[in-house]
Amino acid sequence: MNLSKITGKKTKITLEDLTRRKEEVIREIRLEEEIMSEYSQRIFAPFLPSMNNNPVLKKFNTGLAIFDGVMLGMKIFKGIRKIFKKS
Repeated sequence: MNLSKITGKKTKITLEDLTRRKEEVIREIRLEEEIMSEYSQRIFAPFLPSMNNNPVLKKFNTGLAIFDGVMLGMKIFKGIRKIFKKS
């Protein structure tokens, strides 16, 4: 809060006050930039691969992916057949 608002008196702002305040603001901005860059690096960092190389789990994931692909293909095929039946 500004001292002149509390006391009602006008205080003179010197050139030294302005340069000091400018340096403080620049320091604050640089600190915030560092914090933001650290956060963005954490957010966009690539995920580390899992160290658990369980062959059973790999086969399950592969089987599930194949099943999901087959189900998607069937839905697309049914949708295409419905389009051509109407015409």
